[in-house]
Amino acid sequence: MNEAKKPLIDDLDYKILNLLEEDCTQTYQEIAKKVNRNLWTVRDRIELMKIKGIIKRCRAVLDYKLMGYSCKAVLFFNIPTENMQEAIAFMKTQEMIKSVMIISGDKRFMVTIVGKDVNDIRNYILKNLTKFKIYNTKLDIVMDEIL
Repeated sequence: MNEAKKPLIDDLDYKILNLLEEDCTQTYQEIAKKVNRNLWTVRDRIELMKIKGIIKRCRAVLDYKLMGYSCKAVLFFNIPTENMQEAIAFMKTQEMIKSVMIISGDKRFMVTIVGKDVNDIRNYILKNLTKFKIYNTKLDIVMDEIL
């Protein structure tokens, strides 16, 4: 008989993850108090979730406008297969590119880019991303970000 697959995380892990997702700078002690467990239980759970790959990293939520980036855009596009790995490696190193996602649909990539204004973003794309022969592009400007 096949044994049912055991879930990777339980209710306590979910509670810890929700707290970390809300604010990843919380200490083990702060989280332990909120989930009514001891510090070492929380520490061990977090470390185990890191080992399992559930927690990949802790990132700050930045206010790009206060950093001088008054424009944020989402670029949807495709890349020829032969350029894909090089393009992904390049995009990971770029300060203006804040996220890269491979998505379903007729456009396979979704990239979030920040810049001083729309022209800054457009010029960045033309100078840096067109060398990878991107096609089927669509650029949307983010008007407001709720979360």
